[in-house]
Amino acid sequence: MNRIVIFYNKHFRQKLFNKILMIYSIITVLSLATLSGFVYTYLSNTQVQKELDLNKQVLNSIGSHLDMKHATSQKIIQEVYRDGSLTLLDDVNSFLQNNYSQYLNDRLLQYIETSVRTPDILSFLRLQLTNNPDIRTIALYSANKKFLYLLTQTAQNYYQIDTDLQTALNKYVITEKSITTVSNITSMNKLENVGNLIIDYDTDGIYRSFQSNRDEMKGYVVVITAEGNVVFDSSGRYYGQKYPYASLLGSASSNEHLEEESYVNSQTANRFGFWIAGVIPESEINGELKGLQNTLLLVTSVCIAGAMALTYFTLVSYSRRTKMIVKAMKKLQDGDLSVRIPMEKQDELFQISKRFNQMCEDLTQYIDQVYKSEIRQKHAELVALQAQINPHFLYNTLEAIRMRALYKKADDVGEMIYLLASLFRYSVKSETIVTLSDEMEYCRLYLDLFRIRYMDNFSYEIDIEPEWMNVPILKLSIQPIIENYVVHGLIMSRSDNQLRIHAALDGDDLLITIRDNGSGIKPEKLEQLRRRLIESPLHASGSIGLINVNERIKVCFGAEYGLHIESDPGQGALIIMKIPAGRGGQLLA
Repeated sequence: MNRIVIFYNKHFRQKLFNKILMIYSIITVLSLATLSGFVYTYLSNTQVQKELDLNKQVLNSIGSHLDMKHATSQKIIQEVYRDGSLTLLDDVNSFLQNNYSQYLNDRLLQYIETSVRTPDILSFLRLQLTNNPDIRTIALYSANKKFLYLLTQTAQNYYQIDTDLQTALNKYVITEKSITTVSNITSMNKLENVGNLIIDYDTDGIYRSFQSNRDEMKGYVVVITAEGNVVFDSSGRYYGQKYPYASLLGSASSNEHLEEESYVNSQTANRFGFWIAGVIPESEINGELKGLQNTLLLVTSVCIAGAMALTYFTLVSYSRRTKMIVKAMKKLQDGDLSVRIPMEKQDELFQISKRFNQMCEDLTQYIDQVYKSEIRQKHAELVALQAQINPHFLYNTLEAIRMRALYKKADDVGEMIYLLASLFRYSVKSETIVTLSDEMEYCRLYLDLFRIRYMDNFSYEIDIEPEWMNVPILKLSIQPIIENYVVHGLIMSRSDNQLRIHAALDGDDLLITIRDNGSGIKPEKLEQLRRRLIESPLHASGSIGLINVNERIKVCFGAEYGLHIESDPGQGALIIMKIPAGRGGQLLA
């Protein structure tokens, strides 16, 4: 007893999949043992399905035959209309819009005048009769002249009628064992229907489709119209009358009470819209099941063994995948963030593996972000310490130089020194966020400084509505863009250098565009700049470069904000700065 308890604790209590295997094995044996009492029903259903499938194949074969006949009619009418036979279309129009004698007279006159015999519709239709032995009759019906011209394999007849088309079909064309197609013939000049091409097929083709499987198939096949008229009946019992069980075709149940309890296959998947039904009496199927009862015990035993084997190998697979997940969790617990679980079948274990791998990715990314954030913080602290230098002696020195320049009558030098001192005072202010108005004033001073330096070889325009001037913006975020143009884009050989600054609202964001007509950026350099803007490197080259400005905007306002650059060599550059318009200067946490 003690050994049994030890065995249970070792192999079942702590082994989930062993428990599942034991429980499933008991359920499988009981289920299959109970199922053996219903095997006869199962085999009966299998035999029924086999007969229904064979019956359905016959129905599909008949349906394909009907579709082929319909396609033959379409091909014949297309031959009349095809581009290379316009004379044939003219001939059939002439035939349908004139009396027969007048039509013959017109063709004779045409032959006398041209000595050329043009294609005629009657010869064409006789050729179709010869090439298609299933065609019983071909007829042309004139809508204007009210006549019917009928051709068969051995004769041709001309009927003058006073009734409509359907009456003419019932009287002269449609027979008991036939399939009829009616195609419109349209005049290409007046675009109106001038008559119809009527083709009547014999049902011998349907019989051939049925006869190829007749020895194997049980029951009978019937083809009826939507009104219930019998087109084909393999039993020969329902010709000349409406099929008495037409209302039962297409019902939800496949077991119907017709002449007796029967299984019924039915379909309308053909271009004629005919019902094709296969009827198999139950009495014919039950006779095939007597020899199957002796195999009951063997089949049950094989099923039990197969089910047990399949269950075992399936659970082994799931057990292996579960052990992989547990092993990966232990590695993660030990600090290995590089561990990943291979993902196989898309099931619950797949979802667990996927989420575990995603968790490892998120942890790695989070640690990486925290690490970079700490580096940015240290870098900012270092920059702040380096900036803690008293700038007053520089102001005094610049003022002394400016007074000396004014004393020497160098007014332009004095103005440039004054502008430089004003720029320096703005740049050393401690504020991180300023108004757009302050930044624009700083940009004006900077542009005026270089306008004097380059002797008015370039001009600038600032087009910003007063209502946007109070929008908060990072200090020294626009000036580096202007400096980039002055250093790299200004063309000294021309006097029409121009820079334009514009601002416009885009939803809740403000778009500031800086456009110039300078030398532009080469494609490879432009691609490199765009890639660096997306990658947002930790340390940009220089302290006030485009990369630095883009990074500072993303850090302060979010990853969706920053710079976008467009340029064509020799056509200048366009830089778009996107910032929030209504955040009130609040930085991201």
